[in-house]
Formats: sequence, C-alpha cells, structure tokens
Amino acid sequence: MAEEKGKRDIDPASSEQAERLHVFAHDIRNRLTGLWETLRLLDTAGSEGMDRTELNDFAERAYFNAQRDVEALLDAFSVDRKIPIQEAVPFDPLSCLEEVLSSESYRLDKKEQRISITGGAGMIAYGDGHWYARVLQALISNASKFSPRGSVIEVILTDTETGFSASVKDAGVGLNSTDLFDVFTRYAILSSRSTDGEPQARATLSRAFQWAQAIGGTLSAKSMGKGLGSTFTLSLPKG
Repeated sequence: MAEEKGKRDIDPASSEQAERLHVFAHDIRNRLTGLWETLRLLDTAGSEGMDRTELNDFAERAYFNAQRDVEALLDAFSVDRKIPIQEAVPFDPLSCLEEVLSSESYRLDKKEQRISITGGAGMIAYGDGHWYARVLQALISNASKFSPRGSVIEVILTDTETGFSASVKDAGVGLNSTDLFDVFTRYAILSSRSTDGEPQARATLSRAFQWAQAIGGTLSAKSMGKGLGSTFTLSLPKG
C-alpha cells in the first residue's frame, strides 16, 4: 500500500532525468558505503590505533558531500524552495528578539553564554516579523555553537534613514577569507569547528540567507580571521 502511494501521481522520468537520477543514486550509494566503513573503523579504532580525528573528518566530508548531492538534484529538477511570506507590516524587532532568546535559552544556558543587547527600544521595523525572527534565531544559534563557553554574544539593533538592521556579533572561532566566501553555501565544508562538539553543518545559515532575501532584506557576514569572532548582519529596507 505504501509503495502504491509513493508511485501515485508521479509522471515517468524523461531519459535525461532518469540518467541524472541513476548518477545521483550511484554517488549516494558510494558516499553511504564510505560512511558505513568509517563507522566500522571508528568502532575498532581503539584497538587498531587508527586516527579517530581523521576518520571523523572523512565521515563529515562524506556527509556534507551527500547533502550537497541532494541539494544539487533538487536544483536540477527546479524544485520550488520558496517560503510562505506574509504581508509586510510594522513589527517590534525587540519583542521578536526576546521571543527568540527565550526559545534559545536552553542552548545559551548549557554553555553559560550571555546575550548583550544594544538598541531596539521603541524601534519599529517593516516586513514579515515571523521570518525576521527565524533569521535571528539562526544567527544566535550559530553564534552560540562557534563561541566558547561563558562568552558574551552581542546583538545590536540599529534604525537608520534607509532601513533597519540587526547584527549578531560573537568572539568565537572566526572565519577566514575562504570560509566567508562559502558561509552561506548549503552544506559548505568550512575550516572552523564548533566549540563544544555541536554539529558542524551550517545549512541553517544558507536557509537564513534565503529567508532574508525572501522578506526583501540582505544577510551579510564579516570576520577579521580565525579566532577573531564573526558578525552577521540582517538588513531590512524602510517600508
């Protein structure tokens, strides 16, 4: 029954699509085989003297490459990735931030991190407050993952003549020039590592970049280099 449901209402693939799917299936099987072999080696690494760090790095790359293969296939088939945007209306960015911090408190408390807020009182932004909050949540989550225990993460809300911006600044591992170029790429393999063993995939940042564009804004990143922290800024135009 489940098999019949999966086949229902799906047109047969064209010859070009079928070839692309065959290549995709072959590549995914190879990557899964590599992951399976890595798990086996990790299970016996203690007795065989294998380098666990090297094995972990190999598994991470295989995972990221598999995810990128999936994303490339979705792009090749022009799968719609649009998000449902609500009508642009005035909203309170400080209230949105407070809601985000409440939902992320478990993460921040676990690493004894503190949020410092500058600005925001009495400010009114214009756009889709729901997706604005989702972008902020992604940036704060990212800052927490890549910042040391006990550190302070700054959130700076700014209102100018041309628009409104929210910057999330951390004192974490930072980004080199190559990382900065790839940081919004889906499942990019970056050189920086999280500070407490959190998952490395920065796929949320690529989605946040998409969300920012969808609500008429921009998302940018800057860093002075490895070990010097990062700043991510969401900017929205005036209504």
